[in-house]
Amino acid sequence: MNTRAPDQFAPRSRFKRRQAQSIGAGSWWARLVAPPRGTARRRAVTTLESVLATLLAIGLCWLFRPLNPLLIHVGFVWIWSVPIVLALRYGSIAGTFSGLILLGAWYVLYPGADPSSLGSIAHALGEPHMEPQPFPVGFFFGGFAFTLLCGQFGDVWITRLGQARMANDYLAERLSILTRNQFLLRLSHERLEQDLLGRPATLRDSLARMRAVTLTQEPGNAQRGVVDLRGAQQFLDTAAQACQLEGARLYAWRDGHPHHEAAAWIGTTFELDADDPLVREALDVRTLVHIESATQQKAAQSRYIACVPLIDALKQPVGLLVIERMPFLALTRDNLQFLLVLCNYYADGVQHADVTRDLLQAFADCPYDFALDYARLVHLYRDTRVRSSLVALVFDERTASTTWYDHVLRTRRALDVQWARNTGPLRAILTLMPLSGEGSIDGYLLRIEDNLRAQYGVDFESARIAVHAMVIADAEPVNELRRLLERCDARV
Repeated sequence: MNTRAPDQFAPRSRFKRRQAQSIGAGSWWARLVAPPRGTARRRAVTTLESVLATLLAIGLCWLFRPLNPLLIHVGFVWIWSVPIVLALRYGSIAGTFSGLILLGAWYVLYPGADPSSLGSIAHALGEPHMEPQPFPVGFFFGGFAFTLLCGQFGDVWITRLGQARMANDYLAERLSILTRNQFLLRLSHERLEQDLLGRPATLRDSLARMRAVTLTQEPGNAQRGVVDLRGAQQFLDTAAQACQLEGARLYAWRDGHPHHEAAAWIGTTFELDADDPLVREALDVRTLVHIESATQQKAAQSRYIACVPLIDALKQPVGLLVIERMPFLALTRDNLQFLLVLCNYYADGVQHADVTRDLLQAFADCPYDFALDYARLVHLYRDTRVRSSLVALVFDERTASTTWYDHVLRTRRALDVQWARNTGPLRAILTLMPLSGEGSIDGYLLRIEDNLRAQYGVDFESARIAVHAMVIADAEPVNELRRLLERCDARV
């Protein structure tokens, strides 16, 4: 009997080294100097860096040129490099703030202005023989103008980079989902070759039951967290039956740590020990850890058998499954992989359960994958205002239209998420287009029309194929889809 842990659970030291070497992996230095945008710490770091960098530059120049610390009339405005860099890094507000510090430094460090105007502090405190200096209008006007210009450039690109980062996060989520689906497919094929007498459930049955509980159950108080664990008890019962768990508890994720009250449990009750070394290691590496795969000697002596953080497709924790008792013969590589797949599938399902459930209740023939991806795009627009589109091709009741309808379905790309409706005299094909605007819709329609023209010698007009499109938004997503189907004259 194979009792070794999965290969993906073993090399934790290499995982930690890679995580420590990447500043984007969440190191303490990255969180200190570059906290997330929009937070109070980010604003404090921006203000502190603007003040310190400007004062440091003035101090260095004062060491070399005590009588001209701002380097006025030296051929190039070197001191304005600091506000310009800050404007490019943080935007025009930070650059302007740094420029105002330079303006204040002129009133402090230089002898006064014209006698008719307000003199500087340096002139007021200086010797009587100190000659007043006129205010350098060109120096400050040109510096502020160039700083604002660079700040405008920085603001534009900071916004664009933020949108690109959000789009990349969505694409990374799709890639993670595809990877998990591919692994799920490989695992399901391997299970067909195994003896099912010792296992009370198949992978397909387990996934079908979990899909139902995430859509029908309402969360209780203990199941609420950053993501509500809908149907937590039913999920744990399914996992216990499929993976032969005898004692386990499931905890929701609140305020950056597992909630002290269990959302679901099986077997004898026990309290969560957040300081247990196996729990800490599982939360650190964010994957399944059990006593055979623990890298720390203390973790191998834990009171628990295994710990599984519930991680969604965005690599964020939504819960924690702690296993205290399970049969020794169930502690195998295949059984642990099965448990990890169930946990990942459940975590991804509860992440978008609200919109998915409403869509499936409104349209009984809607595929689950279409409803889930539609919910992801609704949340993407709600969080980032990045638009996605939905295109519908409607075919009439002629016999030839059936051939064209089947041909368009066969030419579907692997990454396309489609809903084929054939509930009335008219047939419709709805295709989701993530991160797509009007240009992408035109390209998609051109590809389909060229394919029909090359295969059957018809285009949309001659084939009487109606085209409808909509932008996916967060306001009443189910009603927007219903109105699109009504425009398609499809039976709702």
